[in-house]
Amino acid sequence: MTPEELKSARHALGLSANGLAKFVHLSDGAHVRKIENGSRPISGPLEVLMEAIMASSDVRRHFGLSLPDDPASKSEQSMRD
Repeated sequence: MTPEELKSARHALGLSANGLAKFVHLSDGAHVRKIENGSRPISGPLEVLMEAIMASSDVRRHFGLSLPDDPASKSEQSMRD
């Protein structure tokens, strides 16, 4: 995963830099921005987690995340009907 891919994934998930930092237990959004601009490396665990989140709607659902094209959960769908 490149820094640009990490930033793109974060945006797709609707997370701010601070939101991602809180989610993955980093110090703050500045740390995330340094990773995204290439000043700091992407750690292996962060890369694995983000790749799993982006690859699987089940993983996103487990963490309470979603992408715009994810189908709504049954409870969300029943609330809309």
